[in-house]
Amino acid sequence: MESELSNEESTYQLPKIKTEMSDSAVFKTLLKMSKSGKLAGYKHISGERAAVVDAHGTPFDSDLVIQYSEEDICFSLKMRRKFPAIFMALLVVTVWPGLPLTDSFMFSLGWYERLMGESIETWMWYLPMTVLPIPFVWKSAIKKSRASARQHAIETIEKIQSTLKA
Repeated sequence: MESELSNEESTYQLPKIKTEMSDSAVFKTLLKMSKSGKLAGYKHISGERAAVVDAHGTPFDSDLVIQYSEEDICFSLKMRRKFPAIFMALLVVTVWPGLPLTDSFMFSLGWYERLMGESIETWMWYLPMTVLPIPFVWKSAIKKSRASARQHAIETIEKIQSTLKA
């Protein structure tokens, strides 16, 4: 495995594996690894020179794409879009139902109405407090997902390399 990358490059690039095996032999080996439980989510279309395995991330998973070209096996990560889209929709959709709930709860306390009176309505502080953090929560979730998926991908690549060298 080539690991002569600078710190900045290694953040974005995944290692390559040099092999003298044919593409069919490589994908047979990967299929065997998958059947023995060492490559979760393995998918390969017969005749193609690429396959996909799971790269588990927290909170969102990615796909580790394995491509065979000549003597190299190259890897890339692609985050799955379904769960991040659902997460973003939930973040946005849950803000509004919370306003009437919070408003009715706060007014049930008694002291809130005396403190706020007619000067400040609940939405004036509730919406900024709930909407402004959304981009930061989103960015943090994506960053954590990419980092953890990349770490899992590197572990998977190491397993693949040790199996192909054996």
